[in-house]
Amino acid sequence: MNGQEATVRTELLSVAEALARLAAAQDEAVVRNAAAELFRKIQQNRFHLVVIGQFKRGKTTVLNALLGAPILPVAVLPLTSVVTVLRYGESPEGVVFFQDGRQTRIDVGRLTEFVTEKENPRNRKSVGHVEVFYPSEYLHGGVTFIDTPGIGSVYTHNTQVTYDFLPRSDAAIFVTSPEPPLTSVETELLADLAPKVGKTFVVMNKADLVDRNHLAEVLSFTRHALPAGFEHSPIFSISARQALEARTGGDHVLLEASGFPRLERELNRFLRDEKSRVFLNSVRRSLLGAVSEFRMHLALEMKAARMPVEELREKLAEFNQALALARQQQEDNEFLLKGNVARLAATFEGAVKEFAESQLHPLLGAVRVHFDQVRALPRRQLAPAMDRFLASQICHRFDRWRADFESTAAAGFREFTDRFQGQVNELIHKLHETAGALFGVEISGLQTTEELAFLESEGYQTDPLLDWGLGNAPLLLPGGLFRRYVLSRILKKVPEELERNATRVAYDFKRRLDRSASAFRQALAGKLAETIEGIQRIIRTAIERHESGSVQADEVASRLSTVTAELDRLEQKLRSVTSGLKAALEA
Repeated sequence: MNGQEATVRTELLSVAEALARLAAAQDEAVVRNAAAELFRKIQQNRFHLVVIGQFKRGKTTVLNALLGAPILPVAVLPLTSVVTVLRYGESPEGVVFFQDGRQTRIDVGRLTEFVTEKENPRNRKSVGHVEVFYPSEYLHGGVTFIDTPGIGSVYTHNTQVTYDFLPRSDAAIFVTSPEPPLTSVETELLADLAPKVGKTFVVMNKADLVDRNHLAEVLSFTRHALPAGFEHSPIFSISARQALEARTGGDHVLLEASGFPRLERELNRFLRDEKSRVFLNSVRRSLLGAVSEFRMHLALEMKAARMPVEELREKLAEFNQALALARQQQEDNEFLLKGNVARLAATFEGAVKEFAESQLHPLLGAVRVHFDQVRALPRRQLAPAMDRFLASQICHRFDRWRADFESTAAAGFREFTDRFQGQVNELIHKLHETAGALFGVEISGLQTTEELAFLESEGYQTDPLLDWGLGNAPLLLPGGLFRRYVLSRILKKVPEELERNATRVAYDFKRRLDRSASAFRQALAGKLAETIEGIQRIIRTAIERHESGSVQADEVASRLSTVTAELDRLEQKLRSVTSGLKAALEA
């Protein structure tokens, strides 16, 4: 950090400390906490580099390749809603932070117990986040890597936790892959990333799984599909799997073939030359947002403090009248959202049943072929072998179909949830606008964002061939008769298991839709309620102060003017930091 950057850092520390103090004096808890967190971040020089991507894109393998060892678990099933934070440490170690405040140290080999869906389904262990300490050169100087939960095969997320971290991040590595190519939901994710972080690396992982011609087509498609702001961003084509194998095996030829060194060179250059400036600008942007929110509340409170008590009561009545209309509109919006969810679930149910029917003859053929391959097995091994084959076929066929269909369904899901979120934002804006008009205060447009916690599938289920009420009696049949029995039994099971799992998948999809949409509605309703309560509190407090005496009300107005003037000074200080950052870049 050069001298100019050090000066900017000192200025930002001063602003964060003053803002936290002002907010605490005004009982503005949200602004106070945000400012205090930013103060600690500057003090500790914590640079957050978040790694984000859809499930199965290989983002955790990218992180492991950067570390040079398979430290983080790579799950076949989705990870839970648990963020893993990597910090520098002299020796590998993990710390689990639980949601109730408890924490426990663990060996890194136990990470799967806390961050994988298999061993911690739906985060039943109530893990807040996990911190991993590791002696990587990348993690020197306050740099932390953040491995977020995969956002699944749809843009509606495993968990809101992923998006909660974005505003607190300074840079991002966005990981995609050729199969399937960049989707519309991923471009939306990139568009969301752009205003929240100062730098985004676009990584095309799993480049080794397609031939050169196909990869060139995918890269060209991805280049044209990137949202505004990424037109000149390089796309790093890599194989994290090959890079990790090369690192652990000391294979320099394989490492070069993986394409990973190019990404590392650019990442190292960024951390060396740009990290400090991006970090400071990220903090500055966050502080300006906190100042803006604080100013709006102060402006409303100041106007309220100067109004006669009878006029305040009239304003409160007018606001409550507007509020009644807003609540009715919100109920109508929620009714429409539920209808859209139900229609999407019905569409999925019809599609999955149609798919199951289309798989009947191909699966019967595959079962016959496999039976011929294993028919010589001992009779106690034959039925379990066919059980495993059928179960794997069900899983493979449904998984492949769902990956495509759910990606398509996600677009529809996202479309009407975006519309619903826009409607909530419009209501919040109207309420702020109403309050601003009532008190003659100009209020800038505020937006609330919420991400869907789209739950993952519970998987598939098939019954064992011999689990049908007669125990092991079929094993007593003569060899030839027993094998004919097993074949006829499994051929009969094929349509039954296809139908049963189609029903199971449809029910599971509906369950996930309903629960995800419900959590989404509740979260946005909570933010709407916060807006309402904040405005009502300001008016009610002003009425109470007026009733206690006009002199006290004048003192409140005078005090708020002083606080607003201090906010003006802090904002001016933050805006002057821009020239300092430019000077730091040129230095």
